[in-house]
Amino acid sequence: MAVLIVVCGGAARGSDGPFGNRLISPEQVGLPSGNKRNSEPFVTRIYMTDSSGRILGQQPPSHPFTISADYRLKPNEQARVHQGVDISSYPKVGEPPVPLDFNAGVHGVVRKAGDGPWGTIAVQIQDGTLIQYLHTTASHVKVGDVVAPGTPLGISGRKGATSIHLHIQAKRHGRAISPDLAFISGQKPLKTEVSAAPADAKFDPASSMQPEIADGVVKFNQRPKSKWVVEVIGMGGRVDMKLGEFPTYGDALYCGLTWMNEHPDDLRLTREREVRLKE
Repeated sequence: MAVLIVVCGGAARGSDGPFGNRLISPEQVGLPSGNKRNSEPFVTRIYMTDSSGRILGQQPPSHPFTISADYRLKPNEQARVHQGVDISSYPKVGEPPVPLDFNAGVHGVVRKAGDGPWGTIAVQIQDGTLIQYLHTTASHVKVGDVVAPGTPLGISGRKGATSIHLHIQAKRHGRAISPDLAFISGQKPLKTEVSAAPADAKFDPASSMQPEIADGVVKFNQRPKSKWVVEVIGMGGRVDMKLGEFPTYGDALYCGLTWMNEHPDDLRLTREREVRLKE
């Protein structure tokens, strides 16, 4: 089941690419230096459940944890794919976590202002991607506000979580994507009004992607079921150029962002299209 990988625009991923090897840092969202990323996007984590199979709101010290190999589920355990980045919320190194002010880190329009079971603040950026900041204690913005990277957005917290931290996730075209890639795209100032995405606005941890499980064993390395084709779309929706094929949406999105960054005056858009692979 081979997937063709075409380097996009002559730039490979990594520190030498046009965006560099940039990940969301605590400082980028205005949190004090010394905080860190506690969990990465798209890792599989194991949670404890109650007797009915519901994930416990208060996890024991042993859970949740991230698997690094195939894992056989024990009674009262459930696997979930963690879709975002968790960032700690310490005022100083060595001190316990507390609610702290944080910034947007991107340019966009506020679509949700801290309500719901997860305390979600949502910002939609220029390309339509919705970035969500979860578990907040309070919001400094209201729906419709235009924000910039340094705009105070809210206060970190533990609403819907077991500990105080900031969880950042992103969705585009109905699919979870890397929040790190979304933040790269979100550095571009708004040029036109972005339209609301009501379907994406419902995205939250309860709609987690499901890991592959066979006979009670959670698979660490999962076989791809599709590939992603990146195209440049011209007048009338025609395909003007094929930029490459990639195994993941994150890689495909990076390709599209790379091309747009290298062609800032080109008004054409890129499209990431999923193609199912034969079993």
